[in-house]
Amino acid sequence: MDRAARAGGNGAGHAGGHARPGFGIWDGNGIMFISHTGQICPAGFLPLIAGSVRRGHPVEIYRKSRLFNALRNPDGFTGKRGRCEYRKVCGGSRARAFAATGDPLESAPLCTYQPVGRFPMAIVRN
Repeated sequence: MDRAARAGGNGAGHAGGHARPGFGIWDGNGIMFISHTGQICPAGFLPLIAGSVRRGHPVEIYRKSRLFNALRNPDGFTGKRGRCEYRKVCGGSRARAFAATGDPLESAPLCTYQPVGRFPMAIVRN
């Protein structure tokens, strides 16, 4: 977030009034991994199978699977991550969360930030 502030942004993906990508890791949110056997996962390091190219079209699996939809919905995150006001812009590692807790929606173990509340930060646009 400090890097975003120095660049003229607010850490919420906006710099000088122009949208730009946020920081963090986006396992299953805009990307997917297809293995050599055709299994579709949210990321190469997140070994949860959402489907197979042999049984469905990758775009349909990405759009409709419960796993991908859960990873794209920050309001469904649990633990400290679910309370974090930056959960919609940070990304965090869903693979690390899964490796440490067995739940990809849980907090990433390397995150040292302590959230101040339950509500997402508001972005005011003029």
